[in-house]
Amino acid sequence: MEATRIGQPNQDVAGNNENKPRAVAPGIFSIPSQDNYDPKSGFVHCSIKRYMNDLYHLSFQIGDTETVAIVAKKVKSSLTSNYHIYDAIRGGLNTKLSKKAGHYIGKFRRDKDQRAGYYTLYHANREKEQAAAFVYDIPRLVHQVTDGQPPRKMKAVVPRGNSRTGSTNSVAAVTMKTSNVTEKSRLIEHLHNGTWRHNNLLALQTKAPVFTANRYRLDFNGRVLVPSVKNMQLMNEQGEILLQFGKVDKKGRFHLDYKAPFTAFSALGAALAQFDL
Repeated sequence: MEATRIGQPNQDVAGNNENKPRAVAPGIFSIPSQDNYDPKSGFVHCSIKRYMNDLYHLSFQIGDTETVAIVAKKVKSSLTSNYHIYDAIRGGLNTKLSKKAGHYIGKFRRDKDQRAGYYTLYHANREKEQAAAFVYDIPRLVHQVTDGQPPRKMKAVVPRGNSRTGSTNSVAAVTMKTSNVTEKSRLIEHLHNGTWRHNNLLALQTKAPVFTANRYRLDFNGRVLVPSVKNMQLMNEQGEILLQFGKVDKKGRFHLDYKAPFTAFSALGAALAQFDL
């Protein structure tokens, strides 16, 4: 049976929102501060629109307003999964998507030395900073045949960074020169070895859904409305949910919500991992 997860519908759709405080959109690379969180949910609210040509638009949601901030495009010619990422605020939506363009900001990919389900998010700078890494626990095919398709299990690792200001200077990244295999997979190695605890990193894992009424379910507090294997929540060791992602309709629209130490850039990496697997 296909693993599906769905949240509960939002009961507070009516009411006067005129006097409610509004969040302020953070920078793409900024770790959010209190002013950036939705006053009701405590998350930065984003939406992602997936288009048929492997194009993805991430928008900040502030009240009823949505502004496209990031564009991701899958590279068809790459031997492994590879997405180029662009700053839509700087370059606009009509600018050619090219690594030589001034608004190219990074890439999300499965490195050639990594097996399926291993992804790394890179900044587009000379130092090849790693902004996040994501690893899936993929069951063997024989288990999928005998036991059915289980819910996806992901682990993630991101730099803790500095969330005190929420300014564009609070960039979360780890500098890793990519001259050899060991350095390429450094964030993933920290995750596997448990050394993330000693390197100012944070490890997260997917929250296990509850199986009820023949479906796997998670409570998204109305932010996710359509069952999908892509729906997920990432939590820390204390069980606090720091990122949630899920389907809103059948037209390629998803919601992506996150808290510190995620940035919009690293949160997008988690969503791209779900799209690509």
